[in-house]
Amino acid sequence: MKPELNEKSQNAFLGVRGIVKTVIRNSNVSEEVMRTAKLFANIDVSMKSTQQSLEKLTAGVTQLRERNMQMLDALYIVPQISDGLNVEELIRYPPPPPS
Repeated sequence: MKPELNEKSQNAFLGVRGIVKTVIRNSNVSEEVMRTAKLFANIDVSMKSTQQSLEKLTAGVTQLRERNMQMLDALYIVPQISDGLNVEELIRYPPPPPS
């Protein structure tokens, strides 16, 4: 083969080899980007699940608070009934404010 053709074919080979290396590097980067995207998607799902759980817990705490207030109101009424007040009088006297 003539020296200049040999040099041109070597340069072409090196050019193609460089392109192949770049494509391989880019595909590896793309895989890493896809893995990162999947990781963030999983984190997003976990965060939504955690938020739903927190909302349920908050609703449960609110219900417990309401029940506790009802029980405290009942405890406030019971001693007064034993003191001789009737229910109609108790309705007129609201429970004391929480301390």
